[in-house]
Amino acid sequence: MGSFRATVQDRLILPATARLTREDEEVFRALGRPVAAPVAVRLVLDTGSKRSAIVPSILDHLNAPAAGRANVETLVASAATELFWVCLQFPSCSLAAVPLVAVARLPMPASLREYHGVVGRDLLSRWESFLYEGRRGRLTIRDARLGLFGWLKWR
Repeated sequence: MGSFRATVQDRLILPATARLTREDEEVFRALGRPVAAPVAVRLVLDTGSKRSAIVPSILDHLNAPAAGRANVETLVASAATELFWVCLQFPSCSLAAVPLVAVARLPMPASLREYHGVVGRDLLSRWESFLYEGRRGRLTIRDARLGLFGWLKWR
């Protein structure tokens, strides 16, 4: 059972590490291609986004393989974009890694340029729970059920 717990100041942020999937790293090594170092990223949690996204500079650094195309809708436009396979790890907490996720290649708006992407409902739906306690300013994500008396650990 893994979890992430944070105090929220302004935005719901999840620190992570983006890297190639294990399979892609093995293929790159077998082909004699360099394997990019994992990159620390800060992702904005966005329950309004259907799909998770990472900025182009991170995907370019990773040289992540294409996973297809998708249409995405933002506040200002609708556009087609490429999807890329990545692995997301969460070294600052006990959430289990997501070994394979297709992320959209999208830039962040200027007001969010300090962040590297968004976690959408495609990834949020893989976790057991996502709780934002507005008055307390607290965010908790759990990646598995705790069992009958598991709630005792979280009070």
